[in-house]
Amino acid sequence: MRYAKIPNKLFEKNRDKVLKLLPTSSSAVVFSNPQMPRNGDEFHTYRQNSDFFYLTGICQEKSVLILSNTGEQHEYLFLLEAKPELEQWEGKKLQNVEAEAISGMKNIFSISQFNEIWNELVQKSDFLFYGLNNNPRLKTDLLLPDKLFGQELAEKWKNKDVQSLDKIMTECRLVKEPEEIALIKKASDITRQAFFEILPHAIGGLFEYELESIMTSCFIRNGAEGHAFSPIISNGENTCYLHYIKNDQKLKDGNLLLMDFGSEYANYASDCTRVLPVGGKFSTKQKMYYNAVYSVFKEIRNFYAPEKTIEAAQKETCKLIQEELLSLKLISKSDIYNRGEKPAYYKYYMHNISHFIGLDTHDVGEKDVVLRPGMVISCEPGIYDLENKIGIRLEDTLVITENGNLDLMESIPMNPEEIESLMK
Repeated sequence: MRYAKIPNKLFEKNRDKVLKLLPTSSSAVVFSNPQMPRNGDEFHTYRQNSDFFYLTGICQEKSVLILSNTGEQHEYLFLLEAKPELEQWEGKKLQNVEAEAISGMKNIFSISQFNEIWNELVQKSDFLFYGLNNNPRLKTDLLLPDKLFGQELAEKWKNKDVQSLDKIMTECRLVKEPEEIALIKKASDITRQAFFEILPHAIGGLFEYELESIMTSCFIRNGAEGHAFSPIISNGENTCYLHYIKNDQKLKDGNLLLMDFGSEYANYASDCTRVLPVGGKFSTKQKMYYNAVYSVFKEIRNFYAPEKTIEAAQKETCKLIQEELLSLKLISKSDIYNRGEKPAYYKYYMHNISHFIGLDTHDVGEKDVVLRPGMVISCEPGIYDLENKIGIRLEDTLVITENGNLDLMESIPMNPEEIESLMK
């Protein structure tokens, strides 16, 4: 692993939280992610199932976890056998003693023993749970192992109550442990370093992908796995396209450069967006737009605190954006009163203000979840004017605290005067 060893107490705590929420007479199974074919005999770079990593810290493929609450609580980890002929081609696989040090688990078996132990536990269980990525943003026709296993359970054990584990996992993953927040902060610190490395290169003539390569280099040099998501490096009119990821256009002096990026450290994500003037100085109009979004960011960031919701923050943000759009003369009061299917501001601001952040960039949790200390969210207002080729989004990663929130990216410059001064 590239990252510093994570104390296995974290994974022990995480498993304990799930076991406490499992009903009596139940067993749950969570699979590692499958290896995804790339082409020929190649696989895509492996990334572990977030739930599986959360519970075990294990990043190896072809692994399975069982949590059982059948009178007594038991944990079982199943691993690929470390055979010399396999290791000759793929490198060392985890030995049981290594897996125990990472996960804190003692009951570790060969994957070939999974069916035998699972079937014994099924006989003692009334409730059977299977892991499932139930993120509403995920739309795929792939039949992943967890879902397939769940279907097989329901067909085979009609006298059992078969359920997805996702509601329990969501509840556990929403509030981060201090160790998790430290990992997200580390990812944010690496993201900060990448920002400063890019500053001198925001000049006309370079390509967007050249800046992406600087980010990638910085992330990997500092122990991150790489990007937490496909980075958005856009200039000119491309700043107005929310998920532009081609990053293949040449920077032009006088354009804005929007960068939505973040490193992934120990599988934990960071998420940051900054806007720079290519060449070093904002035009008068660009600065007006920038200050409008900056003003909204500063006000709405202070809104986040325990007992609030992202849903409520969105409503406040839309009011603030609407006022700024009136000041910029992009909309009029008659536009507001004579609204069509969508409000007047929607033409210039069409996305949500926040999402949860953790093992996934868009982590578990819905917009109506009441915020609690330890939750981690983004704050990202924006204005997008395609006609003038001005797209501004400003985003930081926040931790909800007892008295408000902590901005993990406060040291990444956002003030437009400071940015211009740094770029000189």
